[in-house]
Amino acid sequence: MRLVTYLQGSKKKVGVLLSDWLVDLQAAHDYLVINRLVPEDQPVPEGSFPDSMVAYLADNSPLKELARGTAAAIQARLPAAVEPLLSEGVLRPFGQAVLLPPVPNPGKLICVGMNYPSASFGEQPKPGYPTLFLKSASTLTGHRQPIQLPQVSAEVFCEGELAVVIGKQGKHIPVEAAYTYIAGYTVANDVGARDLEQRTSQWATGKLPDTFCPMGPAVVTPDEIRDPASLTIRTSVNGTCILSGNTQEMFFGVADLISYISSLATLVPGDIILTGSPKKVADQPAPVVYLQPGDQVSIEIEKIGVLSNHTISEELTNA
Repeated sequence: MRLVTYLQGSKKKVGVLLSDWLVDLQAAHDYLVINRLVPEDQPVPEGSFPDSMVAYLADNSPLKELARGTAAAIQARLPAAVEPLLSEGVLRPFGQAVLLPPVPNPGKLICVGMNYPSASFGEQPKPGYPTLFLKSASTLTGHRQPIQLPQVSAEVFCEGELAVVIGKQGKHIPVEAAYTYIAGYTVANDVGARDLEQRTSQWATGKLPDTFCPMGPAVVTPDEIRDPASLTIRTSVNGTCILSGNTQEMFFGVADLISYISSLATLVPGDIILTGSPKKVADQPAPVVYLQPGDQVSIEIEKIGVLSNHTISEELTNA
């Protein structure tokens, strides 16, 4: 299942992506109930579906199975019933949707640095521990939304990464149990500003600007990705690949990262882990590509999809 957070007017809503269609879960369920198309044993929620992605992803949430059943029932009626589903507001073309980050307000946005070997340095031993840093929720932006290039930097770069969304609370999670804590996977772009990073010994300055963490378009549930340890990742700017690799190259895999991070802090539903980015193109060192206004940035991860954004200059305001 592919879950997205989108805007309907000014309201945030959670929907399901079915190929080129976005399904409004509430409208879909109402349509199925009114037309007596819901199986008798399927629960009917009281009131409205929540607008929180975390509510759907939580491990013990009945909404997860309700959303899955609703999406499957609509899928079974496509493409024959496209017209009535469009007229009832159940479907909308995915290309017309205004998308937000799949999890707009994660409790923790934990990033892993230097988790892939660099072709520039030859053979590299596995580090003793993962290198961790944090981004704030204000860095998040959605698919097809702009990346703002800050006035204070001339060296903004992008890095495509696999992001892992946590689905249940855990502390000191064993490696062998780590996958049971995953709600899904999505695509992230860990944007940074090299000149700002080099101001101090810490990276946070160059990772903090607004819109510096595009994410999406959807959270893909684990039933669609049995093995996150073998996914190709490609980062492209204006159609040219500038970074490529496979998650099997990571020094610390998904399960290792969940176990290690949970030894430091309690992981809760909606927390997101960015697992690091490849540092080369094929077997060659990656060129340094700094973004300019008007660039088109695309991150593609096998089995998950493509995250696309364009760049604009930051507009200075008094806000």
